[in-house]
Amino acid sequence: MANFLDKWSSKKADKPKAGARNVVDTFRARVAEQKAYLEEYERDSSGFKKWRSTWFQRVPGGFGVTVGRDSINAGHGLSYVVVDAVKDVAEFLDDLAYHAENDVGFQQALEQNRKRRVALLNAAKTDGKAAASKGKAKAKPAAAKPAAKPAVSKSAPRATRAKTAPAAAAPVAVEAVKPKRARKTKAASAAE
Repeated sequence: MANFLDKWSSKKADKPKAGARNVVDTFRARVAEQKAYLEEYERDSSGFKKWRSTWFQRVPGGFGVTVGRDSINAGHGLSYVVVDAVKDVAEFLDDLAYHAENDVGFQQALEQNRKRRVALLNAAKTDGKAAASKGKAKAKPAAAKPAAKPAVSKSAPRATRAKTAPAAAAPVAVEAVKPKRARKTKAASAAE
């Protein structure tokens, strides 16, 4: 074991954290993914089934291309264009990647969008945890209630028996205070 630790401890490193890439690299990777979808569409346009993942869609007159599913724009409100052909979609994606690398304003918009998405995800996680903890808190009293109900339900019918059978009222009152485990007599069953 000591040899193992000596050998590998010099190589020890921290795990990379999720989201460690900067926003420009992340966006460039997303653009590359869209270009791969576009190439797949070019190879087999009739068999292409990944429309839900793409930033481009067939529209009357060509293709509608969005900057992404995120609520960002490429400046001056530009977030959606309609182009004539697939090569125009590829050109738009190339220009978008170049724009993301070189335009400081667009990089800031990407960073603001990332922060907004992180805040939304964190809010959803805390709401889910709060709902789960509330559900657990509500579940405990509900679990305690059924244990209390049988005792109440057993004594409640006995009290009604006392009202219906006045001759047996005194023994029933004693049973309500001190429950017995004995069987009912046939006379008590018949009186009910």
